[in-house]
Amino acid sequence: MTTRYRVTFEIYDESMEGRIISSAKILDEALVKPTNCFDYGMGQKNQIALIQSVQDNVLSAKTRMFINTEGECPECKTNLIKYGKSKSRYYDVYTDHKVQIQRLRCDRCGYEAPRSIKGIFETDTSADLKKAQATLGAEHSYRDSENIFELFSTASREINNHDRIKRTTESVGKASHLLSKDESAIMFNEDAKELILNVDGGHVKTTEDKRSIEAMTSVIYKPESIQPNKKGTRNILTSKHCAASVQDDNQQEIITNTIIAALKQGIGENTHVTALSDGADNCWNVINAIKLFCGSMTSILDWFHIAMKVENISLPKDLKERLTRVKWHLWRGNTEYATIRLEQLVKLAKKDKDIDKIKKFLRYVINNKERIVDYRARQKAGLVFTSNLAESTVESLINQRCKGQQHMRWSREGLNPVLQLRAAIHSNDWQRKWKDVVLNAA
Repeated sequence: MTTRYRVTFEIYDESMEGRIISSAKILDEALVKPTNCFDYGMGQKNQIALIQSVQDNVLSAKTRMFINTEGECPECKTNLIKYGKSKSRYYDVYTDHKVQIQRLRCDRCGYEAPRSIKGIFETDTSADLKKAQATLGAEHSYRDSENIFELFSTASREINNHDRIKRTTESVGKASHLLSKDESAIMFNEDAKELILNVDGGHVKTTEDKRSIEAMTSVIYKPESIQPNKKGTRNILTSKHCAASVQDDNQQEIITNTIIAALKQGIGENTHVTALSDGADNCWNVINAIKLFCGSMTSILDWFHIAMKVENISLPKDLKERLTRVKWHLWRGNTEYATIRLEQLVKLAKKDKDIDKIKKFLRYVINNKERIVDYRARQKAGLVFTSNLAESTVESLINQRCKGQQHMRWSREGLNPVLQLRAAIHSNDWQRKWKDVVLNAA
């Protein structure tokens, strides 16, 4: 006995006990005993071919539903006449299609009805494909994204070339940013009791005159959102909202985006905010703007950055050991003793370059002394004292996408939509709002 399997596409009338209106054979193949893992399943190319055939039939049926072949001219109310058919392209996640559309025109005024999918829906690409392109474009280089699409589609498709992915990523990123602004006007959340705000920045190589441009990022979340990860790795945040910007606009966009993120997390007049930063003025500017929206705030110089600065200062062994001991005073929030010890180090140093390094760190401590707290006490009390407890915003929003390859260069215009999209993807509400974002993308 020879056994086969068959896949058929049927259109039927549900109201008439399932009477079949039309039927088309999609696939008819022999069932062969598999001998290895290659012939156990259908195979990737056959799966794509199956999707292609089913989708061709679905699109053909749906096109007949919305194409009015006996309509009136919207301009002069004269009956439209048929004048041939046209083939229109439509692109979905795995497959490309050509749809046949009846062409209609008005003999009196010359009006022509839309004769392409793009003319009817303002796009020839499915929402799911746009989402996939934008998500991959935000997470990987555009050329790597093109290769990923080719791997899963088993073919090189024009719709998925790196330039098309770039354009989609930028348009979806811009639409996401605009939608977030619109949402902030109608937002209402119950006041959060406490929020944690991290603000940081990272430099990205640029195509512009400067060697690099600074991208600003922020993340805001509730303390209870911190969940432990594997030993030796940073904790994860189960609920958060992120903001980012690389605009040269006196920090207006990053401040606005951070305020919107804070509102989504429930900031209000009864909320206490613990804000952490690396000590840069531009970061504190963002934090100070948030003060207007909360009841109280504790500003903390991020211990992670203090520790990294000490570690990265290169000095002779005896001076380095003394500098490391200064951390003991800073860990306990004792800036007075830390300052005294650093001033002593300046006198002990013999080389100008060593003196300059110590003086620079001394200025850093003096400029931020109001934000240097008793980190030891906060740790014992289970309170946040460093951004290193949770995943790095700079790493997740900037470095993973923008600095992974040495030759990668960015313009502000090209980078900002990518950052907006990455901020949306890494925030809570991307899955909720991606359809609205894609529909509003150019």
